Amino acid sequence: LGYRLEEIQGKHHRMFVEESLRQTSAYREFWAKLNRGEYEAGEFKRFGKGGKEVWIQASYNPILDAAGKPFKVVKYATDITATKLKNADYEGQLAAISKAQAVIEFNLDGTIITANENFLSTLGYQLDEIKGKHHSLFVDSAYRVSAEYRQFWADLNAGKYRAAEYKRLGKGGKEVWIQASYNPIFDLNGKPFKVVKYATDITKQVAQREELRLLLQKVATNSTSMAAAAEELTAVSTQMSANAEETSAQANVVSAASEQVSKNVQTVATSAEEMTASIKEIAKNAAESAKVATSAVRVAEKTNTTIAKLGESSVEI
Repeated sequence: LGYRLEEIQGKHHRMFVEESLRQTSAYREFWAKLNRGEYEAGEFKRFGKGGKEVWIQASYNPILDAAGKPFKVVKYATDITATKLKNADYEGQLAAISKAQAVIEFNLDGTIITANENFLSTLGYQLDEIKGKHHSLFVDSAYRVSAEYRQFWADLNAGKYRAAEYKRLGKGGKEVWIQASYNPIFDLNGKPFKVVKYATDITKQVAQREELRLLLQKVATNSTSMAAAAEELTAVSTQMSANAEETSAQANVVSAASEQVSKNVQTVATSAEEMTASIKEIAKNAAESAKVATSAVRVAEKTNTTIAKLGESSVEI
């Protein structure tokens, strides 16, 4: 407590307790019991010199005289402040986990000991509806009788930690997916004596994941169809390009032939001006046809390139 004997000798015990306790009926009853010769033991918070907080594991023992009447009290105490602080830290961590996660405890045979509010709300039960019942309440009938389920509990009984995504059934058969860890808890001899499960509800995430899978499957199917259509369109445009090139070549031949005819006609019959004019018109029309065909070739080639890119994009999709 940090005192010297002369600092406390002759003073009242109340100097070691907090102000709020000194005036209570509980503190008065504490001394009344000791005066009656009744033993008192437990963990107590006390204050040392300068207000230092100290936790003790203590027993207050009334000492009786020859007539059996109490005449003094001897207290035996052990300082447990460090242990108390460590336990408070652990309890704080467990409380924080319990607020954030669903927690349930089982005996090694799978019967339910207790569960927190998060677990109960996730599965839709009240505690009295599941306490004392077996974990198999939460799994489907096929899994319940499987070798895999028996092995699951055998592993936990052997002290093996298990963690994964699990499908569980809530009240009324509601399907719930959880990300959970099953943790064997060991006694002082290192033997498992119960199992604590910490779980997070991931039902929405699993549903979204399945929705995404179906969407990707649909996209894959559609992209295959798009790729096939693009390939067919590419083949058609290639044929169009070939046809346009052939048309262009034919038009060029006609144009050259017309010009040759025109020259021959002029050489043979220079006086046949009307025929010459007609031949020139034919040549002009043939040249125009060649231009149109050449333009068709360019359009077809551009279309071919665009379709080819569409085909490549479809495959990438």
